[in-house]
Amino acid sequence: MKRLYIVRHGAAQSSFEAGSDFARRLVPAGEERVRAVAEHFAALPEVVFPQRIVSSAAPRAAQTARIWASVLGVGAERYAETAELYRGGPAVYLDTIVRSLPDEVSCAMAVGHNPAVSELLASLTGVPAGEYLMRKGDAACVAFDLPDDARWEELYAAEGKMERYLIAASV
Repeated sequence: MKRLYIVRHGAAQSSFEAGSDFARRLVPAGEERVRAVAEHFAALPEVVFPQRIVSSAAPRAAQTARIWASVLGVGAERYAETAELYRGGPAVYLDTIVRSLPDEVSCAMAVGHNPAVSELLASLTGVPAGEYLMRKGDAACVAFDLPDDARWEELYAAEGKMERYLIAASV
């Protein structure tokens, strides 16, 4: 079964504080919340850990991804940042995921920004856009009824099932 975790970055400083939207970094409370969500996730029974993480290159998303990678033991060689996810919509996210993941990877994580992550989640689960609103630090797992070694490009035609949703504010 293929699985894709979709994670929205944690709470970040304002554009004014950072000097630009792209440069925004996680605030201490955002870092703490992201770590708490990742640790909660790691402690869940029967959870499948991602083998690869693809993140937006924006600092707040990259920091979020690195926290998850640290908690889950995903090494630097299995982690990548890309500028495409900073301003890209859900189609760009899916294209980036499909292009960047080897087919033998059965479980991956994408870390990015709204509205794209919420729209991607809706698209992959076959619900209308706007059905999901991922809040800062939230994480979702979408499972696809595809073999572990299926090509990631099969996600274009597949409809996934929401397997887990972690609300950051409740952890």
